[in-house]
Amino acid sequence: MKQFQETILENNCIASNYYNLSFSWEPGLHDPKPGQFITVRVSETTVPLLRRPFAFSGYNRNKQSASIIYQKRGKGTEILASKNPGEKIDIIGPLGNYMNIPDVDRKPVLVAGGIGFGPIFFFSNQLFQENIDHTFIFGCKTKDQIPGLPSFRTNNKKIICTDDGSEGFKGTTVDYLSSINYLSSINYLSSINKVDMEKTVIYSCGPFPMLSGCHQVAAGHHIDCWVVMEQIMACGVGACMGCTIKVRGKQQFARVCCEGPVFNSVDIVWT
Repeated sequence: MKQFQETILENNCIASNYYNLSFSWEPGLHDPKPGQFITVRVSETTVPLLRRPFAFSGYNRNKQSASIIYQKRGKGTEILASKNPGEKIDIIGPLGNYMNIPDVDRKPVLVAGGIGFGPIFFFSNQLFQENIDHTFIFGCKTKDQIPGLPSFRTNNKKIICTDDGSEGFKGTTVDYLSSINYLSSINYLSSINKVDMEKTVIYSCGPFPMLSGCHQVAAGHHIDCWVVMEQIMACGVGACMGCTIKVRGKQQFARVCCEGPVFNSVDIVWT
């Protein structure tokens, strides 16, 4: 973890109220990994007072750049959306743990909802670089919220779910996971049996109900499910205890910013 300033390279709208911000990443800093995040001071004034956390959505070592995807939905993100290439941003990171590439005998199924798209998109690109076959399921309310990133639009492993049915599967990602369409979409799951399901591992990021639903699907098939938790953060470094979630075991609580944000879903108390 380090505090530093970097230069904005791009800050483009990629969907309705969603932006992709890329910025320089100096050599010598730790390479960001899927699931990790940064906190950004979006203004030199005291409004807003707190830094804002954003998950990495990409990293390019050759170009020495990293990126985040964020939704404009408050004062802080409105200020961030107004920034232009060449401006500086104050960053602390990389923070948190990250998603690990699964064993060679496992088939990754990636599930993202809404702003949870960023870290899952990052992980999908990493899997492509490693030539690891996987499925990418993305859900949002309507087609206007589907990211217009070229590498996502041309991804032949993606499955789109929209609540209103304006594109792709009509329903949520959990609806899709629970459907026959999901089971038949993965080649080695042509027949539904316990042995095949044990070859699958789910990685998910998005709203709490979606993460809980992914956990329920995974638990029903006795497979692993890793979730990237989204919590409101104040400090982002474990001091304020403002981002705690309930977990099983003696610890009872875990800080999303430090012990997470990536958790095995069986360790979380979902109710």
